[in-house]
Amino acid sequence: MKQPPRVVAVLATLAAAAMLLAGCAAQSASTSSGIKGTSLKGVKFAFAIPTSAGSVYVAQSDQFVKQAKKLGATVTVYDNNGDAATMLSNAQLMVAAKPDVIVEYPSAADATDRVGQTFSTAGIPCIALNVPVKGCSFFNFDQVALAEMGAEAMAAKMKAKGWTADNTSVVIGQASTLGESVNIAVTSFYAKLSTLATGMKATKSSAITPTTTSIPGTKDLQADMGLTVDSGYSSMQTALQTIPAGNNIVVYTVSDDTTIGALRAIDAAGRTNSAMVSGYGGTEPGFEKLRAGGPWVTDQVGFFPYWGEFVLAMAVAVHDGVKTPALTAPPQVVITTDNIDTYFTPGTADLIKMPALPKESEYLVKTGILQKFGNVEGLG
Repeated sequence: MKQPPRVVAVLATLAAAAMLLAGCAAQSASTSSGIKGTSLKGVKFAFAIPTSAGSVYVAQSDQFVKQAKKLGATVTVYDNNGDAATMLSNAQLMVAAKPDVIVEYPSAADATDRVGQTFSTAGIPCIALNVPVKGCSFFNFDQVALAEMGAEAMAAKMKAKGWTADNTSVVIGQASTLGESVNIAVTSFYAKLSTLATGMKATKSSAITPTTTSIPGTKDLQADMGLTVDSGYSSMQTALQTIPAGNNIVVYTVSDDTTIGALRAIDAAGRTNSAMVSGYGGTEPGFEKLRAGGPWVTDQVGFFPYWGEFVLAMAVAVHDGVKTPALTAPPQVVITTDNIDTYFTPGTADLIKMPALPKESEYLVKTGILQKFGNVEGLG
């Protein structure tokens, strides 16, 4: 049964700020707005998350609500339920609610054009997260850069253990419904790792398609692991059936929840001691496993729960007449046991500070919004 949208009442922010987001071509910086400098009052947000079955998405929406409240906003959260039909239905519901800005985190890449057209027809500005939506400004990880950083960290750990192509199977876990903008992370990870790990066959990212299961010329695998603990578990169970019993296992996915599920399958098969896995997202459950010093050895972090503050800054930038780049990205880092307490309070996932913004996102600094949060290196 489809769940009704989750309404989160928070005081006002970004009301008309959103009216000017660059991604909506029909809008312009001359549109009337409630933004006065960094004062954001009276703005209503609609925020559609991919699925409430993924704890990372619930955590992100909860944090966005808090960030908006700090500046004074009302946020309504909608659950796309992991499918295209609900995503399309929610687009209509959001438009009918007449928010000042829509933030869309798609659950299905093949429905994004129709959703974008719905927003454009209604004249409501929009920001897309993680998966592009036609007509919306775009915020996402720099997937290739972060994945390659992750591959470098994993290759170093494989070398330290003496793991090579001869004794190791690499499994990359895509989430096929989210399309290339997300899954380029796993293919880029594999492509970079293949140039660094001993004995691996150098493979281009483009050689691994959405339908690839066995990576050509290798004993490595791509599995459709989805975004949840359950999907990660069931997919990894299947993958384990084809991995030689004596092989080490390296796993890389696009979500901490997925990695948790994959690791449970590995544990159930009695292969924990011969595995190394990598998370993606930086959640508290993932950090608990990383700090424990077991097979969870790295986590790709783009400070996912804190994306809301960058969305707020994007709205102000557009209001100020800034043309946003094709991609606005957050600060990014690969977390290991060596650096986790630099960025997060020991024993928790509570943020201390993010590293500096990537160059393409530095335009956000001029808005003054990020300084209000004081959690990005060099700001506040």
